[in-house]
Amino acid sequence: MNPERRNPPPEPSAFTAETGHFGSIRVEEDQVITLSPGLLGFPDLRRYLLMEHSQESPFLWLQCLDDPSLAFVVLDPVNIVPDYRPGPPEALLKQSEAQSPADLKVLVIVTIPPGRPQDMTANLMAPVVINLKTRRGKQLVLERSSYSHQHRVMGE
Repeated sequence: MNPERRNPPPEPSAFTAETGHFGSIRVEEDQVITLSPGLLGFPDLRRYLLMEHSQESPFLWLQCLDDPSLAFVVLDPVNIVPDYRPGPPEALLKQSEAQSPADLKVLVIVTIPPGRPQDMTANLMAPVVINLKTRRGKQLVLERSSYSHQHRVMGE
């Protein structure tokens, strides 16, 4: 076959998203994470983008694409609770329709009181579990858990 006649692979489609924290950002369609249902308190807001806070920081931003003013600070819970387990691995894989634990990203939402970053807490009772292969996820509610919804991020 003539190389000039080959069709190039399709480029991922992209769009510009307006955000309250970051201004206009370019988003590739394959970066969009769909949470179904949406986060607690935001059931109809389902499209998000995970963004680095900075390369050195363990914190990330979960920017809502359906509401530009909404962005959550999130964190991998093993950064504050090294043995964090939101449930049996088999159950997490099944709920997330994932093949392997390596396909999953677990995050917790961080609350930072205005003017008091030293008092920030993480909600370990309601982790967000994302299947990295399908870019789909959901927020779990751990009903019978020893974890707190206000776990201090910084030591006492």
